[in-house]
Amino acid sequence: MFKSIVIILLFFLYQFGQAQIVEGRVLDDKTGLGLPFAKVYCIEMQNGTVADSSGYWQLDNAVVHQMTLQISANEFESKLLTVEDYTDEIIVKLEHAHIHLDEVIVSTPASKLQRYNTSPVDARDLADLNKIEQSTLVDALSNMPGIYNLSTGNGISKPVIRGLSGMRILTVQNGLRIENQQWGGDHGFALNDLGISKVEVIKGPSSLIYGADALGGVIYLEDESYANSNELEARASSKFETNSMATTNKVAFKVSKSKFRFALYGGYLSRADYGVNDNQFVKNSRNSGSSVKIAIGYNKNNWITNLRYQLLDSYIGLPGHTHDSVFIIEDFLSIDQNRKYTIPAQHITNHLALWENKLYSKKNKLVAQLGFTSNQLKEFEEKVSIPEIDLTLRNYIYNFRWNHQINEHFELISGSQGMMQHNFNEPDAEEVLIPNTNFYDLGAYSLIRGNFELWNLQAGARYDQRNVSAYDVVDPYQNNFKGINYSVGVSRSSKKFTTRLNISSGFRPPHVSEILANGVHHGSSRYLIGDENLVSERANQIDLYLGMHDEHFEVIVNPFVNSIKNFVYQNPSNQYINGYQVFNIQQSDALLTGGDVALHYHPHIAHWLHLESNFSLLKTQDNFGNHLPQIPQNRWNNIVKVQFESEKKLQLNALSLQFAYYFEQNKIAAYEQSSPAYQLINIGVNGFYKGKHLLKFSLGINNLMDVSYVDHLSRLKPFGIFNPGRNFYIKLNYYLNKR
Repeated sequence: MFKSIVIILLFFLYQFGQAQIVEGRVLDDKTGLGLPFAKVYCIEMQNGTVADSSGYWQLDNAVVHQMTLQISANEFESKLLTVEDYTDEIIVKLEHAHIHLDEVIVSTPASKLQRYNTSPVDARDLADLNKIEQSTLVDALSNMPGIYNLSTGNGISKPVIRGLSGMRILTVQNGLRIENQQWGGDHGFALNDLGISKVEVIKGPSSLIYGADALGGVIYLEDESYANSNELEARASSKFETNSMATTNKVAFKVSKSKFRFALYGGYLSRADYGVNDNQFVKNSRNSGSSVKIAIGYNKNNWITNLRYQLLDSYIGLPGHTHDSVFIIEDFLSIDQNRKYTIPAQHITNHLALWENKLYSKKNKLVAQLGFTSNQLKEFEEKVSIPEIDLTLRNYIYNFRWNHQINEHFELISGSQGMMQHNFNEPDAEEVLIPNTNFYDLGAYSLIRGNFELWNLQAGARYDQRNVSAYDVVDPYQNNFKGINYSVGVSRSSKKFTTRLNISSGFRPPHVSEILANGVHHGSSRYLIGDENLVSERANQIDLYLGMHDEHFEVIVNPFVNSIKNFVYQNPSNQYINGYQVFNIQQSDALLTGGDVALHYHPHIAHWLHLESNFSLLKTQDNFGNHLPQIPQNRWNNIVKVQFESEKKLQLNALSLQFAYYFEQNKIAAYEQSSPAYQLINIGVNGFYKGKHLLKFSLGINNLMDVSYVDHLSRLKPFGIFNPGRNFYIKLNYYLNKR
């Protein structure tokens, strides 16, 4: 496959032509006047420029044959256009838009504005999710409808999409699949928000584009764009939080020339134990970590290449971790707050590398990605120097895609993906949770897209196979899993209405942690017994989207049904071994139904006011009518945002107030505890000082009323340990830009 990719890349190279300059103007469609400082962003090169005071802009070294530009300006509808002829000045007229702003979807094979997409994708700027600053990236994600946080304190977080998490959720960064032992209940999200600008969440089965496993969906993270053409950008930020005495510091440096782009990021985080009520702190909930990220981009004529690397190194305490079968809550609390490293704890080191190449001809686009990830998880429980668990997961990935424009209405997209994964225990480890295992994935897909004015269509199919072999065990295990999946979507989008229907399938082969489990996993305080006869899970989802966009408000209704055959779950029993309750890993059909309702109101007479509200509902059951375990509470989330305008150097930008109500969760599985309702109020304000350079600031309070609560998805719930109490924060961002 690698040789084939190289041959095709060389075949495209002969089409190199001469670099060109593209220029144009952005106009107000009503007045015909230029829009000052409109933004022009090139999707392919991942940078752009800003128009001058008359709306004129220019990009040099344009991509030969085709270039996709996103044109945007405040209070105007964004436009996405493909440019093929650079000889004439490009005139773009933007329509006034009071509230409805589209994000460009990059997680699907062809970039589209969100309203024209046929898949259930929710795209948000990270800054929008952090109107009120959150402690972790997953906390910010959980502000999106249907997304929740399965947490262990504030150091370990796992995203939950429509009730599914762990191995049923794929994490992808810039097209690179991230693996980090997500089968473990106490193994958190692999990434932080360093250098991340946007998040896209694909809700439901996504095997067509991303292969096996994504029954619940995909978290797609997109890096920040490079600096604007021929500019240098630098910034530094620092945030302090009172609840855990946390400090988060980041720096960024970016520079772009006509053909060359470079970005460098660095960050360091340190948290002490977090506080709950009565001036008590949760023992060993402390954590710290550092990260470095580098991105290099280069383009020449019709070729674009990007090379990315990131190192993440973190130490994470394990609150609620115990080997005792009998305990009291006081065992996990202290009147002293500490940040000094102690055991039990995890030391996690991640290396992520991606080389991406894009080649363009007049009607073709070729994308080839080669990636490597390494995740080393060391868990120290009783000895500081010798790890109890020492697992290393190395993953070699390729991703190859070809887009062919058949005519003005139809586009054909075909591709292949695969990975070679090795998961092995280091020889010094004292405990083996899962045996040494090799995974080999190979998949191929093809789909067709159609565009007819208001209508967008998409249909496709995919074939995958995974070979699993576990060795260095008494009874070696080997199996080959295969799956064929499909996706069909149609959308109609007019100026005021958007309707979308998507039907898709997916499959997930069982993991060795489910097949060969036989022992205690202290991270979940369970004795697990697996089943070698497990078969692949298969999901079929129907997703309906109805949206109405008016000048002053937007209403969205998004119901879904996800039916999963052979759903793998941990079934609690009344048997105990060495004081630990036995859970048998079994299979049963499952049905997940629910949806989201969202409202955004921005009255024209009160231009300074935004009202946003969303309600997430979820219901689950197996084929016996029993509720599934660890299903999040239904939630009503509201944000009121008041904007300020001033010409002063120092000014407030916006004040945000959030009220979130989590309903009682009493639809629970056997031997699972119900959870009472609770409500949270958060408040934040941000502004800036514009002198020689720009200084942005934000400050606020999370859990304003200091509510004592335990979320239903908290892994500390069985111990009665509360979630974090009141938390004040302050954040400063200093910017330096030069042309």
